[in-house]
Amino acid sequence: MLVNYASRGVLHPHLLPRFTRITPGAPLETMVRWFWAASWNLPDGVTSEQTLLPFAAANLAVEPADVTLTGPITGAVTHTLKGNGWVVAANLQPAASAALLGSPTVMRDVTQFIIAGDLIAEITQAFHRIEVFDDAANAAVAALSTWIVQRIPPPSDLAIRANRLLSLVERDQTITTLRETADALHVSPRTVQRIAHDYIGMSVGEIIRRSRLQRTMEHVRESPSEHLVNIAAANGYSDQAHMATVLRTTTRQTATQYRTTAQEPNR
Repeated sequence: MLVNYASRGVLHPHLLPRFTRITPGAPLETMVRWFWAASWNLPDGVTSEQTLLPFAAANLAVEPADVTLTGPITGAVTHTLKGNGWVVAANLQPAASAALLGSPTVMRDVTQFIIAGDLIAEITQAFHRIEVFDDAANAAVAALSTWIVQRIPPPSDLAIRANRLLSLVERDQTITTLRETADALHVSPRTVQRIAHDYIGMSVGEIIRRSRLQRTMEHVRESPSEHLVNIAAANGYSDQAHMATVLRTTTRQTATQYRTTAQEPNR
């Protein structure tokens, strides 16, 4: 089942093109958190900016010209869409990130290109041959799934624990410290830090802060009339000023500015 927080990384959902997320099936559950696909057809001269606050995870993406593997991203990013295009991607489990990246820490904020012409050709054919977007996305994900299974070995017990670490922090808002994370995983703080370093590429503190900021921005976006003081308290910030500083540092917007830009025009 697709996790209910998979949409948190998209800061302006109302600006998305045709878009879908797809749950991985066995044996991909230990390798891929979810797949996503998008397709767009914009008039000449028109662009669409998509701003993301990525999860603490790597992404494997296939586009008409390239296959790219991007390590964990430490800030917000903006992609500008124009013309016609599509992308299908896998948001990777830590187990798969370590297998493909080698060292996720070294790949922070780095994108590398992968030679995979056959994969591009197969997915391109799916989007050209199948008119219904969801059906084309499913065919593209099937091709990407096969590619991943053929290249990533079954995860070790430690890699599975890394998957649990990331899922735990993202799901449980009450976990706010390294010690609480270690206790929940029944390991020492030193062990959990090593797992985060070797498999995720971010410290436990960075993962916790990223998840909290994603929840906060979702809260700001989906509760347009709620006072920001209450939102700050509900998400574990010491006060509204603390929340504002974190949000502005990461996204270059205040909470009020973000709330305004995140609303649909007719809302």
